[in-house]
Amino acid sequence: MTTAPSAAAPSLPLSRRNASLLAYAAGWISGLLLLTLEAQDREVRWHAAQSLLGFGLLTLLASLLLGVAAGGLFVSIGIFRACVWAAQGVIAAGFVLWAWSMLQVLRGRVFRWPLIASRADRLAALGAPGAAPLRSH
Repeated sequence: MTTAPSAAAPSLPLSRRNASLLAYAAGWISGLLLLTLEAQDREVRWHAAQSLLGFGLLTLLASLLLGVAAGGLFVSIGIFRACVWAAQGVIAAGFVLWAWSMLQVLRGRVFRWPLIASRADRLAALGAPGAAPLRSH
């Protein structure tokens, strides 16, 4: 799961590992921030893109479920409970992915989220120097 180093030097005053950790630190918010600020380092941009897309989708899904739960209060307590439980499951899955991704960055590995990683490859490539997509080994 190791990656080849990027050819370009990071534009942020952080090591590649610290910047990649920071990309996951506050979920999609830190991913958006790092994707915006880092213009050179492809690996940091990729981690930021994966964080933005992955945690952004999980946040939207949990918000949607909680919105349906709120509306379900007027219809059925069963709908309310099911949606709250589902939202809690999404939040728990997000926490596990957050912890696992941070651990993998600390270990110098790349953890490619299913269904998200290929989109992160494309998003990270926008506005950055060309490089091959990061692959897990």
